[in-house]
Amino acid sequence: MKNPFVKQKNTGLIAVTSVVAAAGAGALAYLYLTESGNEVRNSISHKLKDEFKNLVSRFISGKTGVAKDTVKKVADHVSE
Repeated sequence: MKNPFVKQKNTGLIAVTSVVAAAGAGALAYLYLTESGNEVRNSISHKLKDEFKNLVSRFISGKTGVAKDTVKKVADHVSE
């Protein structure tokens, strides 16, 4: 049986966590503090909205039998 009181070395885990946190902070700083980061955020936002509309349209179309394109047009009209 393994002794639960034996101290384990976690330096690798701490180092990896620190590097990932620093990289994430750098990416967020780029996205929110630069002009091109603003364009990237807008682009990502539009792509996510389009993908969400496609997902919902596919789901509703599958449940109701209404054509996906029709559902998407209605969703576009409602979201405006």
